[in-house]
Amino acid sequence: MSVSRTAVMTAALRAAETARPDRLFDDPLASAFVAAVRAAGEPVVQLPPGASEFAAIRTRFFDDAALTACAGGIRQVVLLAAGFDSRAFRLAWPNGVRLFELDLPATFALKEPVLDGVAARCTRTVVPVDLRGDWSGALDTAGFAVARPTAWLAEGLLPYLAGAECDRLLATVTGSSAPGSRFVFDQLGGTDRPAIRATADAIRATAGAQLVPTVDDPVRWLAGHAWRATVSRVTALGEHYGRPLPEYVDRAASDAVALVSATR
Repeated sequence: MSVSRTAVMTAALRAAETARPDRLFDDPLASAFVAAVRAAGEPVVQLPPGASEFAAIRTRFFDDAALTACAGGIRQVVLLAAGFDSRAFRLAWPNGVRLFELDLPATFALKEPVLDGVAARCTRTVVPVDLRGDWSGALDTAGFAVARPTAWLAEGLLPYLAGAECDRLLATVTGSSAPGSRFVFDQLGGTDRPAIRATADAIRATAGAQLVPTVDDPVRWLAGHAWRATVSRVTALGEHYGRPLPEYVDRAASDAVALVSATR
């Protein structure tokens, strides 16, 4: 078995955040996922200081975006590259939400036994796929309703995709998005800051994944597919959440990552 090490990394960061008294979210399953990974002999990625602060703010941003979409009437949610995400179990979803998780079969082979006996707070459907290939058919077969507005969440996915892969992902999401749908993702604007290079080097060395700049202008990129987008930055969000970034964190590096929310 070989699971995505970046997914393991994210679970470890969420477990660390959950242990904090001033946590921005509560993810009690994260530590169980990390324990299962270690028991399976899989490594847990270690990252430079500051990564945990960024990950906490990013996770809270996606939590809020998902619940805001549902508060606006959306009842279909798709997690692209779900990894060890536990939003189906920890968020207070309104009645009628159906959530689809897409990721590699190896990830679900390790994840599902941990969730045995744990009740989801929405209708949850697992769709084992490779997002670098053609996955929309598998999603449709799993019960996805293309005519219904959808909230698409791609947390920690696009920074690992090359430009053509990002374009293909956006085209697929757009083709399956009814009017009123939302697309939420993070994207990397560049790797020229020392803190970003250090993080990229750590991920490449221990997780075998390469961080790459996504798109220069996410608002214009999305507008070309009839999406209206807004961009948030980590530093401002940290202030908004009452968790400003500590002094040792490179704010310019953190803000090189755009947190994007788009509506169709």
